[in-house]
Amino acid sequence: MRRHRGAAAVLCLLALAFPSISVASPLRVLASFLPMYLFTVNVVGDTPGVTVDLMLPASLGCPHDYALTPGDMRKIASADLFIANGLGMEEFLGAPVRKANPGIRIVETAAAVPPVGVEGGGHGGVNPHAWVSPKSAILQVQAIERALSESSPADATRFRANADVYARRLAALSAEYEGAAVGFRRRDIVTFHNVFAYLARDYGLRVVGEVETIPGQEPSAGEIRKLAAVIREKGVPALFVGPDSPPRVAGMIAREAGVPVRMLDPVATGSTAPSAYEEAMRRNLRTLAEALSRP
Repeated sequence: MRRHRGAAAVLCLLALAFPSISVASPLRVLASFLPMYLFTVNVVGDTPGVTVDLMLPASLGCPHDYALTPGDMRKIASADLFIANGLGMEEFLGAPVRKANPGIRIVETAAAVPPVGVEGGGHGGVNPHAWVSPKSAILQVQAIERALSESSPADATRFRANADVYARRLAALSAEYEGAAVGFRRRDIVTFHNVFAYLARDYGLRVVGEVETIPGQEPSAGEIRKLAAVIREKGVPALFVGPDSPPRVAGMIAREAGVPVRMLDPVATGSTAPSAYEEAMRRNLRTLAEALSRP
């Protein structure tokens, strides 16, 4: 009995000496694709017992029309929490995920962002690329923090602190965009995909044309001529493409319109370092400022 009482006393002393030690059960978190992973790892930080895994390879990009593989199903089966963008981006959400893991909690983070509509009715009439704006990203990070805190209340204080730090960094990034936008002499942009609608809305830009309105479907010769005419008529200073944009098509349109090609990264591929989102979005800001601030 004295031995048991002594062990209990040691445990009490350890708890008093190290109150931050978490006694929560392990929490296994799965992020659908790169931006959701980057947001989640910043909220989780070094919280003990919480692991974050990335389902799609960081080189794959947006999961439009993505079909789950057996490896994906195994990852889903072993996870407690599934962090997704939602708004139709991950079309496999729902029955396929539930079949792999009936008890998994799915968090569609873009539901926290005021939506931007999309022509043609795709994705339920809502543009799903919410993360491509620091203002929207903050709301998605906060949604992730709430889900993590509800799933592991013992770690909630740590999650909130991490999310607050990251949200402040994203707010500083947003302020840089707002400050630069004051000096933009042009506001109209043409992009390869329809991924920059939230960025345009939040910082006073206008997307007046898109090369591929349907991912993977190249424009016809007539559509190329029409888009080049829009670029000339609107005085668009450059054609903005992404890392995965076919250079041949981009070159044809740029030559027809007489403008250079410039890179804008939607952060759907790239590095998994926690700072990768901020670094990519700052590169985007430099590109926009250079193109749009000229007379």
